[in-house]
Amino acid sequence: MSEEVKLSFIPLSSPAKTVLVVFCDQGLKFGPATQKALAGAGDLVRRAAAADRFTGKNGTALDLTVPQGLKLQRLIVIGTGNSDVKTDDAAKLGGVVMGRIPSRAAEATVLAETADGAMKSGIVAELALGMTLRAYSFDRYKTKKKEGEEPRAAIKVSIACANAESTRSAWSERDAIAQGVIIARDLVNEPPNILYPEEFARRAAKLRKAGVVVDILDVKAMTKLGMGALLGVGQGSRRDSRIVVMHWNGGKKGSEPVAFIGKGVCFDTGGISIKPAVGMEDMKGDMA
Repeated sequence: MSEEVKLSFIPLSSPAKTVLVVFCDQGLKFGPATQKALAGAGDLVRRAAAADRFTGKNGTALDLTVPQGLKLQRLIVIGTGNSDVKTDDAAKLGGVVMGRIPSRAAEATVLAETADGAMKSGIVAELALGMTLRAYSFDRYKTKKKEGEEPRAAIKVSIACANAESTRSAWSERDAIAQGVIIARDLVNEPPNILYPEEFARRAAKLRKAGVVVDILDVKAMTKLGMGALLGVGQGSRRDSRIVVMHWNGGKKGSEPVAFIGKGVCFDTGGISIKPAVGMEDMKGDMA
């Protein structure tokens, strides 16, 4: 279940209102737009960094609440190490950003710029992917929460970047990936008394809205096809088996089809007598 995080891409020069996230490399070097945004803070950041021994190492953070000289509730400085943020590192960095934004914040602005200048559209899109995946949690069945475990409030995150239009285009593909990951995480995290074969098939059928052709085989259809081995295993459960067949005709005309065969096992009891009891609850994750 994904948190309610609404992402938008805005011009690099847009002002921040409540929470501002900026990047620096080792040596506390900032890009020109970031320097302009922090102009009212004087040497506050450097003094805070010295006190906290923050040097801008990759993945580290410096958190300043109600920073003097800035009309902000919070300033968060994320270290990138080197100025050049690579594609493979951007998503991880986005996760760091999302993890640092206070759970009660209603909105935040992320300045997508390093000391060398504005991040490229693909890098910004990867940053957004990491933020989206980091915001995920699955607590729909939690009735009691410990202090500090409160769910994140709905938040609007504006990512200020050099070319918002091209970034939105790059993000559309990553957004599809993120939503696919979230669906998979939800399926894996559901307990087997909620997500049994029929329910698994029902949820898969929702992909029809996205243009996927979904065929669901029940026990009668599988018997007719001679799927005795699968049906034999399924007889060990009080729930009937199902097979979901999905077709996506999105390839180029004349291209060879690609088939993925996966087991959507809702709970794997196979070999239960030789497996230790510790960790058995994780066997619902076999479908991952």
